Amino acid sequence: MKTLAIATAALGLAFTASPALAGSNEYQSMDVSYAGLDLSTIEGQRLLEQRVEIAARKVCGYDDRQVGTLIRSKDVRDCVANARASARQDVATILQERQRGG
Repeated sequence: MKTLAIATAALGLAFTASPALAGSNEYQSMDVSYAGLDLSTIEGQRLLEQRVEIAARKVCGYDDRQVGTLIRSKDVRDCVANARASARQDVATILQERQRGG
């Protein structure tokens, strides 16, 4: 199965982000499948980007509500941003490997 991992810990070619909770030593990860997507097309890349966004939000707790506020903490926002950036790097690596015939 073709998957990428979204994680809050570095896992090789995984999507990475910092833990969303300050002082948290618990790391979570989530696999994001790109099987069936044609990553050579804009549509395939867009669909993978949507999957990454959903996984990053889940791993980082973006949609978890804090009592008394609708504003996401800086740690959560940074976690999602780092996961997105890491995902872009991993997708670029996958696309380069495919171009080389890998």
